[in-house]
Amino acid sequence: MKNYKKLLSVLALTTVTVFSSCNPENEVPVIGQGEGKMGIAFVLKNNTMSTAGARVENSSLTIEEGFIQIKELELELEGRNENGKFEKEIEIEFNDIKKITFNEFDRSVDFFINIPEGEYKEIELELDLIDYRNEPSIYFQGTFTDDEEISTPFQFKYFGDDIDFEVEIEADDDNYFRVDRINNPLALFELSAINWLRNVSSIEMQNAERTDGVILITKESNRSLYNKIKKNIEESSEIEVELD
Repeated sequence: MKNYKKLLSVLALTTVTVFSSCNPENEVPVIGQGEGKMGIAFVLKNNTMSTAGARVENSSLTIEEGFIQIKELELELEGRNENGKFEKEIEIEFNDIKKITFNEFDRSVDFFINIPEGEYKEIELELDLIDYRNEPSIYFQGTFTDDEEISTPFQFKYFGDDIDFEVEIEADDDNYFRVDRINNPLALFELSAINWLRNVSSIEMQNAERTDGVILITKESNRSLYNKIKKNIEESSEIEVELD
């Protein structure tokens, strides 16, 4: 099993690991069309800083629970096979919304995508979020502890589908990487939500409006905090991964 070099864009606060996988049919279900297989796995983490140089302005913020909800996956493929170079777009809408929760090992949300066998220059993936059954697209809750050691719970809720997570997996320089029945790259998406709070200050949290003792951060409540966190999420939604 071979590990590949990871290159993250400057603003990316999400990490992706890509490695070769063996016997994919025994691990996760397969969807899509084609004979090549590329795996997608998810890890949503709460209190681990994943990017060098990133930091939380307020170290008294912790995240305990949360989730994102994924509606569909869009792929743009650029590669070559025995018939020459090709470009292809694949759109996969899940029968059931995929709900990715914090720090919970759930293989049911992992899957392999069937794509054409061949050598690939670049694969672009876009995860489209959705609010579903009155639950937001992005949700997390945690605790703010002020200088007097008084703790207050907070919640962040984002409804809508304007935020998408995009990943570009490309070959190094002018090379190609192969995807077929034997070579099955597996992309592990690790989202560290604590980075979404990286420039939220203690003063902002201290002055935030409370609703029944909870700091609600939504489009309607504490809008300045909401807009700041939403911007952080948007800035961390694009990733580049380069394969040697």
